[in-house]
Amino acid sequence: MHHFRTVCYAVMLSVVLSLCCAGCKGKSESADTSAPAGKATKGPETGNASAEEKLRVALVMKTMSNPFFQRMKDGAQKKADELGVGLMVVTPARETDIDEQANKVRDMIQSKVDAILIAPAGSKEIVPVLVEAKEAGIIVINLDNRVDAEAAREAGLELDSYVGADNEEGGLMAGEYLVKLLAGKGTVTMLEGIPSADNAIARRKGFERALMGQTGMVVLKPFQSAHWDQEEAYNIMTNLLQTHSEITGLFCANDMMALGAMRAIDDAGKTGKITVVSYDNLPEVRDALKSGALAATVEQNPERMGSVGVEFAVKLKKGGEVEKEYLVPLELAKGERAE
Repeated sequence: MHHFRTVCYAVMLSVVLSLCCAGCKGKSESADTSAPAGKATKGPETGNASAEEKLRVALVMKTMSNPFFQRMKDGAQKKADELGVGLMVVTPARETDIDEQANKVRDMIQSKVDAILIAPAGSKEIVPVLVEAKEAGIIVINLDNRVDAEAAREAGLELDSYVGADNEEGGLMAGEYLVKLLAGKGTVTMLEGIPSADNAIARRKGFERALMGQTGMVVLKPFQSAHWDQEEAYNIMTNLLQTHSEITGLFCANDMMALGAMRAIDDAGKTGKITVVSYDNLPEVRDALKSGALAATVEQNPERMGSVGVEFAVKLKKGGEVEKEYLVPLELAKGERAE
């Protein structure tokens, strides 16, 4: 009897262990191999390609808190679904988390993705990890904010393509319209993005070009950086209006900063007295455009950037050729204010 109980116990133990191992194996095989922050999304399976055969593209952006990048993601996802590509979207928590973004790229290298679409938070800082990606045989396409050309050259980094906008031209468009609305008179200044970012530098250069030769205008410098952030822009503009109540014109290098600046302008009772132009044409500024609180914003079609990035990645992976540089069209979205 004792022997029978022992045998039964051994059989039951064997069954339990087998079930546990099966459960462990199933969990391991279904684990998500994308970035750990829960930011990754994959497009649905399409066509006859298996999960192993399906191309995997990582879209690494600066943040998801800025609606501009949500639009870029939407464009990339639509094209990925159309082409049957697996898309993983990863971002750091904040747009200023340059080191975290580099770590996200390393996660994608470890995941052995076929291509990385990168909108860098830091134009120079991102270069070393992109070198790692290229050494791993991964296609690297630069979106929106350009990788610093000199830093890339020194590191021996050759990107597969750039898809973005002429940010200097956009800054020029915004600046020229501001000069026009102010009839070449008044005191103007600018809220910049991250000072080291290529797109921030280019937009500032374009704005400064628009002000060249405008002898009737006072340009308040140094320009201050709000690092693309709405709350930081609010605080800077609040302080700026206390010390420079003579400001009549403002260029914000993105709409998020414009939203903060316009709130500070309204708090100071100066809405309608300060002409504001900005950059991105996000849905969040449509009301300000209609009311005239925002005179204009530059539309740079981020959906198109994401879509073309995915399209180029697929072409390159299949042995095709793509343009080394693709510039999306820029437009000036004007508000209701009469010129």
